Amino acid sequence: MSQTCPRCGLRQPLTETACARCATPLPLGLARRDAWQPPPEAEPTDPQGYQSILGGGALAALVIFAPFFAIVSFLLHPLVTLVHELGHAIAGWVYGYPSIPAFDFAYGGGITIHQGRQWLLVAVWYAAFGWLFYCFRANVGTLLLLTGLVAAYTITVATRLHDAVVIAMGHGSELIFATAFLYRAWSGEYLAHALERPLYAFAGFYIQLYDLRFAFQLLNSQEARLDYEDAKGGGHWMDFSRLSNEFFGSRFLIVVLAFFIISLLPPLVAWLLHRYRGRWRRWLAHRLAVEA
Repeated sequence: MSQTCPRCGLRQPLTETACARCATPLPLGLARRDAWQPPPEAEPTDPQGYQSILGGGALAALVIFAPFFAIVSFLLHPLVTLVHELGHAIAGWVYGYPSIPAFDFAYGGGITIHQGRQWLLVAVWYAAFGWLFYCFRANVGTLLLLTGLVAAYTITVATRLHDAVVIAMGHGSELIFATAFLYRAWSGEYLAHALERPLYAFAGFYIQLYDLRFAFQLLNSQEARLDYEDAKGGGHWMDFSRLSNEFFGSRFLIVVLAFFIISLLPPLVAWLLHRYRGRWRRWLAHRLAVEA
């Protein structure tokens, strides 16, 4: 539900007591102020949330590192593969390449089939940006954010940087999904059953630990690096190989080290999103205020 400023016509949430653009008092917001209390700046995690995180994380660690759970890890590997290839596919569509994620039954793992670039798809994305500019034409902050996004998109779509984004979004999507799963476990919001919290925690920690172990092996084992380079029939087709050779001057270990460091972040990011959800949700509601 929303209200409209009587002076400038900006639509904004009922929880606002003054217009975000012209500072005119909003009667509906003032009337609801006593009845509605905004979410606290910091949201503590309830005991069940801590138990879910600890239990799910411990189980994920056992599955990843305990030899007698190797078969379980093998069965869960398709989860990581699916998330990985989905990231490649989504990034491909964003930059105009029709893409289909699939499992690779020849060499194992997964593969994303990218077709040639369709500039009509790129035009559709620019049309979507134009529609957003129109919708938020009265919200200066949102317009500035959209301008930055369009500039970044234009720079990447017109250069080879979009190839780097498409390649990186395979492993990048794994960390995004891990963060989302851990956030669901921390917050416990919109769940049909309490059992979902430890399951989300397990899935998030499993993906994170899988990536950490994978990066650690590449950093410390020449044999692991050779096996990685020989995957998919050789030819440097793997993501880290392509990123290092095509964009980072063949600095393979630097690319892997950066991924290892980033892989440490999902639990922290998920916790921060949960703890300060009241603040970022109010910010988002303000950014999404549209003119009537």
